[in-house]
Amino acid sequence: MDPTRRLMFWLKVPYAADVALALIGIGLLLGANGLGWWVLVFAAVRAIVGTVALVWIAPRMIAKRSRTP
Repeated sequence: MDPTRRLMFWLKVPYAADVALALIGIGLLLGANGLGWWVLVFAAVRAIVGTVALVWIAPRMIAKRSRTP
């Protein structure tokens, strides 16, 4: 597998975990458990960090790999 495709795969996979965490948080809130808010905040922070990695860091890493022989 191409290293660039592998990098992009591993940067995109955590979004599935973020969706699962959001569903768990919503389930907790529907069950009248205030812990659901913390789970939702954690999922949001994970999603933001993942987006920064995908949009900002990954292109720099790919460009650096293409320059090195």
